[in-house]
Amino acid sequence: MKALNQIKTKMQKLNSKSFFLIFRYLFLIFILSACDNRPEGILNQSKMTEVLIDLHKLDANLYEIGLQYGHYPDKVPYYQNILKKHGITEAKFDSSVVWYTKNPKKFDKIYDNVIATLTEQENDVKRGKYHFVDSLELAKVKDNIWNKKYQYTFSKDSTRTQLDFKISNSSFMYGDVYILHFIQRIAPEDSCKKQHVILQINYNNGKVDFATVEAHNDSLLRSYNIQLPAKKKLIIKSISGKILGSKKYKGKFNAYVDSISLIRKYNPTWQDSLRNVVEKANPTKQIKHLKSENRRRAILFKKVE
Repeated sequence: MKALNQIKTKMQKLNSKSFFLIFRYLFLIFILSACDNRPEGILNQSKMTEVLIDLHKLDANLYEIGLQYGHYPDKVPYYQNILKKHGITEAKFDSSVVWYTKNPKKFDKIYDNVIATLTEQENDVKRGKYHFVDSLELAKVKDNIWNKKYQYTFSKDSTRTQLDFKISNSSFMYGDVYILHFIQRIAPEDSCKKQHVILQINYNNGKVDFATVEAHNDSLLRSYNIQLPAKKKLIIKSISGKILGSKKYKGKFNAYVDSISLIRKYNPTWQDSLRNVVEKANPTKQIKHLKSENRRRAILFKKVE
């Protein structure tokens, strides 16, 4: 009988303890929900974070295609697709933005998570985690247009003071990308000052695009890879440059250059359309064309008279 009473006492203590634990658990849930204080129809912090991350990534992409400022009517379909992806309406998103704006501490927490996620994704890209395949890039043809010697060796007895080049071709076009590659070693005995490499695009109207890289006379064999896009909507006269140039020359030229290539990267299917773009952007050519047309009409009219 005594043993039975002891068991009953233990059960009562256990039941009271279990009741206390359950009560505390329910109380915590009530407190947390009260702290959130989020009205019905407002996105929770997790969902709001996901939507804002996608919107910021979309803004970055729109900026890249030229829709940075203004152009709101053009942007609307893109924004609507983001909301559709997350299964929310524009009204619900707007209401959520308004509510979180009035609760800045919660909004700050959301944006801390947004920034952290975007930063981590950017770092993943830099580390090479993603390998984006650009179908337009795959369509481009790469031609080696270098038509000179592939190797040069200069000693103190060499008569040249620099290694320059110039390549002309009527097919060169706006939108091309030119890549100059070679390996080079310049000896300390080389007396040139401020050695450098230059790649240059020369246009018909005298304008140029160029890229330059510093060279060093320290006997180290270096690999150079200079890339230059033709951005101007003008007719290209030639591609030129200096594989070894200098600001000042004192009589000793001591260098070795090998494996020279000049790659032209372009999309052959775009050549005609790009040529039309260049012709429309070249008023001088249009004026000459109009003048010749007017002369032709005048001659015809005289013949008719």
